[in-house]
Amino acid sequence: MSLKLNVIDREGKQSTIDIKEGTTIRDAIDDELFPDNYGVCGGCCACGTCHVYVKPSDYDKLKAKEDEEIDTLESLALEPNQYSRLGCQVEFKKEHDNMTVTIAPD
Repeated sequence: MSLKLNVIDREGKQSTIDIKEGTTIRDAIDDELFPDNYGVCGGCCACGTCHVYVKPSDYDKLKAKEDEEIDTLESLALEPNQYSRLGCQVEFKKEHDNMTVTIAPD
């Protein structure tokens, strides 16, 4: 089943990409949109470059952040806020269909 992820890039352009259930947001964005300096560590929760802002109305659909993600966001991500997530730590599920994320500044 093909799910949709709405992505607003760093220039404010919105795209809708297909994403398979179980794929991380980081991998889907990297495979479809190829943003510069995005997901540099390859999905290891080590660099903060796959930082996205989740649309507030979609945020509560996600499982809670684990300590490693919180530490990386606090120490390495630029301009984190209460809706920040690392794309490599969010596996897409069918209940996330049509969710919107904005790629954070690099």
